[in-house]
Amino acid sequence: MSESQRLAVITGAGNGIGRSTALMLAKHVKTLVLLDTDANKLATLANQLTALEYPLQIDIYLLDVTQEMAVQTVFGEIANKHSRLDILINAVGGGTAAGNPGAKLEDMELSQWQGLLDLNLTSTFLCCRAAVPLMKRHQYGRIVNFSSIASHGRRDKVSVAYAASKAGVDGFTRKLSREVGSYGITCNAVAPGITLTERVDEKFWQVRSAAEKNDVLESIPVGRLSTPEEQAEVTVFLASEAASYVTGQIVEVSGGI
Repeated sequence: MSESQRLAVITGAGNGIGRSTALMLAKHVKTLVLLDTDANKLATLANQLTALEYPLQIDIYLLDVTQEMAVQTVFGEIANKHSRLDILINAVGGGTAAGNPGAKLEDMELSQWQGLLDLNLTSTFLCCRAAVPLMKRHQYGRIVNFSSIASHGRRDKVSVAYAASKAGVDGFTRKLSREVGSYGITCNAVAPGITLTERVDEKFWQVRSAAEKNDVLESIPVGRLSTPEEQAEVTVFLASEAASYVTGQIVEVSGGI
């Protein structure tokens, strides 16, 4: 099957890097399945994709990818309708979803800890578990997970929960790549630096003072924040035939941090 005939599933497609990836990937695949919890943003994205006038089929599903039964149901519907799944991009995640994304350990509620692990790591597990059997059926697959440079535990403005969840994504990605490699499936992760999505702009960047912003920028060798499109470029590469011999890698897209 040619690359232009592939089916790609993108979680968190309505926002940020997921949305940029959908817009960029549209010209390379036959079918895009867009998953998100925000119906309005999914509809807006679907309209944008339709306006591109590519020969593209678009399916949208409202889905909370932290919910096991809901994930199984939606991926079952995808299997019944299309009988294949070639590309899975797990773009759901983030640290600003917690009420206090920079909370110290002693100030963190168990619900905050569990919420960030579910959002960033459990969602990745559930979607990969649902997708891999479909990929094995056709001896082909590209899985791209989302980690973060925070997984190293050296970022002061994020919580231990966020760092732990993204470190978990790193280990999960490397281990899964070994389990599925013989089936023609690659599994990699993109680890962004600070990326100016709408959510990060509102909840992280705009609340900083001019001095704090300057400190952040001085810590980045290229001297600026990333755009969602820059993260999407690397994501689309890892989902492509050009990356057929790349697997088990955590690719940092951080401006040199």
